[in-house]
Amino acid sequence: MKLKLLAFLAIALLTVGNSSICSAKNTRPSGNDHWSVISSISVYDSLKIEVKKAMLPGNHDALREFISAVQFRELLKASDGPLPVFPTSAGIFNGSLLTDFLSAEDQLLMLYRNLGDRNAEAGILSSLGTNAAVEGNMEKALMFFHDALKVNTELGNKPAMVKNYISLARIYTYREEFPQALKYNELIKEESLVSKNYRQLGEVYLNLASIWTAQNKYKDAEAIIMTKALPLFAYKIHDKIGLMRSYDQLAEIFQLQNRFSEAKWFYIQSNMAARKLNYSTGIVNSLVSLGHVKMSIGDHQLALTDLQEAERLSISNKYRFKLVEIKGDLSKVYTAMGNKSAANSALTEFTVLKEQILNSKP
Repeated sequence: MKLKLLAFLAIALLTVGNSSICSAKNTRPSGNDHWSVISSISVYDSLKIEVKKAMLPGNHDALREFISAVQFRELLKASDGPLPVFPTSAGIFNGSLLTDFLSAEDQLLMLYRNLGDRNAEAGILSSLGTNAAVEGNMEKALMFFHDALKVNTELGNKPAMVKNYISLARIYTYREEFPQALKYNELIKEESLVSKNYRQLGEVYLNLASIWTAQNKYKDAEAIIMTKALPLFAYKIHDKIGLMRSYDQLAEIFQLQNRFSEAKWFYIQSNMAARKLNYSTGIVNSLVSLGHVKMSIGDHQLALTDLQEAERLSISNKYRFKLVEIKGDLSKVYTAMGNKSAANSALTEFTVLKEQILNSKP
């Protein structure tokens, strides 16, 4: 079930705006770039176990989990919003950590002792939490985010508190610690209602549905999307991407219950909406999902048609993560159709693409 949650996180990544993040090892940021304690490490360094599992022949699920874990870390990095300027008295020159100064954590201690700037303290703690999560140290990340939340709560800094809630909710969801994940999503929901941040509210509804789906609470998940998320995205804020994601999650809920007719209908709605927007990512995702449903009900030729279109779009748009998944699916559908030659060819392409991904540098 973690795969489903990771897939949702990967989809969420598509909606996150680009963030200017400088490495802690960079000597000087240029222009209006933000300072960050996130170091310029390879995210693959913290994924060695997933790499080993994914290298096993034909282990499609492990590869998918590996890719989702990489995307989860990228999501965390994109969400980091550190201070644009740092006091030079904290041992930082022009907003940038220099390599011959103290470590980021030591500078944090110096900040505690010498500056007494609690907003800066909370900002550093949040960035340290992001850095720890990117490196795969979730326990340390949780410690930093909880410390940051404590400071922001004492300061009454609501926007910063919500950012901490979001980071904590993501990590607890990733770790499948659902009671804690639900707790922080509920807090985000409360603040979103008060501040009338409807886009953020829609995200929370989908997050709650994703958690309930992972807990097999399908009725609850279906209800919150049908009664809350869909009306909000469709009529309140007119968010077409949010609407597509709602369709996709509803389809997944039905698919997990083997309610394939309903799943197929909602994936078709998602596909139609994506085509109206010429949103290639949404088109590919819905085509692959439709292919899975059609394979489940034995419509292998129709599944092949969907997967082949998704393959063409993934090649033209250079969606390498999606393409490797599609190659694995093509191998399965060709096998089911009795076309051994095509199945072997697709499996070979899957293996080559998999090795390219696992051996590449981000």
